[in-house]
Amino acid sequence: MLSFLKHLQERWNDWCGDREMEMAIRRSLSENGYFGQTAKLKNVRCVAVQRPGWLQVFRFEATARVRLEVDDDAPEPDPVYDELFGLVRDDIRHNINTIRVFNQEAERKELFARWSEGLICLRGAHGLSPPT
Repeated sequence: MLSFLKHLQERWNDWCGDREMEMAIRRSLSENGYFGQTAKLKNVRCVAVQRPGWLQVFRFEATARVRLEVDDDAPEPDPVYDELFGLVRDDIRHNINTIRVFNQEAERKELFARWSEGLICLRGAHGLSPPT
């Protein structure tokens, strides 16, 4: 029973809740050299918002397989996976969805500091604090 509850908690934590944003993230990963459709998205959270809610910044993590170039004659190489840290800037008024993915969390925090300037930011375990 305990393992079932842990499984449910993990599913809830990894649930995106917005199909269009999830598909945009996967499309962005595919355009940047990963297998986006099979990537595992985790911790998709709204971390900053501008009143009245038209502009929002989301964070996410992903485990994605790298798309490697393969010769027709060569055997298929072992799969390589990257742990990625991403931000989504969603502007509903202008229908603009900007997605950036980084290999290091420090780069994500730096971009978050710029994108969240003047916005209401979530603090705590699920937020991203700007670098000090």
